[in-house]
Amino acid sequence: MKLFISLNNKSRLYDYHDMGIDYYLIGTPYSFYTPHIFPIDEIKEMIISYPDCHFYVSLNGLYDQDKIDEIETYIDQLVDIHVTGILFQDFGVLQIVKDKGYHFDMMYAPETLNTNAQSIQTLSKYGITSAFLAHVISLEEQIQIKKEVSIPLMMFGHGVEYMAASKRKLVSNYKEASHKDFDDENLMIQDRSSKKKMHIFENDSSTLIFSEERLYTLDLFNQIKDMDYLYIETLFMDDYEAIEVASIYSDALNSFNYDRDVKALLALLYQMNKPLTRGFLFDNTVYKLEDVRKIDNEKRESNH
Repeated sequence: MKLFISLNNKSRLYDYHDMGIDYYLIGTPYSFYTPHIFPIDEIKEMIISYPDCHFYVSLNGLYDQDKIDEIETYIDQLVDIHVTGILFQDFGVLQIVKDKGYHFDMMYAPETLNTNAQSIQTLSKYGITSAFLAHVISLEEQIQIKKEVSIPLMMFGHGVEYMAASKRKLVSNYKEASHKDFDDENLMIQDRSSKKKMHIFENDSSTLIFSEERLYTLDLFNQIKDMDYLYIETLFMDDYEAIEVASIYSDALNSFNYDRDVKALLALLYQMNKPLTRGFLFDNTVYKLEDVRKIDNEKRESNH
């Protein structure tokens, strides 16, 4: 299993590399969300400086038709600087790559759709060469998918979790309608039922909501060791937190005696005083097919 980290600061690349991390996700102007946007010349510089590393770019938005020509031009540039792979969810991106005969690792990364082995295995016949498992399914389901799929898989390992998105400018619209003046940076909203706080922000194309809590899997390595990649999301992390988290996970991965060392490493993680969660890893599916049918039947009966 390899650690795969979203790069939030180019100057910290040396530190991550020194830890033995050599897979990086790079933010672009066309990323759905990213801790940092890197110009193409900086991406090229990093690839030249670290030839033994694997750099993937994030083209994981859902793009309107008027953006397709821009995306195609950008992908042409990625070929010229020898990027390893593209993280995507819009099949228009995959089609551009296939039409041009380019050879990237095409990692399919919709936020919530990679939930079963059959779909992933079928899509692998159409040009997808790796996939990012949805974080909204249980650990047991993710492990089972890994056993049944032939292409490399990435699992969400640590960081804030994607909750929701809208193409509407929800923050700007609320500010205008409420006549309230507030700082858009580090904006939080609170769920009425659970009282949990969540990050909310706008970019050029969307409004996005993320958990404040960080999903963590540090003490689950014995169960997830067969995964190809474990992803560390550095969104909403400062440099200190990102480096410390990467170091802790790297030490766990390289430990000679993981069962002995994990307690000490967990203690270091807790000392960072960031809210932690298991997310959906140990949750059961809320609605089974038979439950949905039962609800539909009850609705029909109530209408008669």
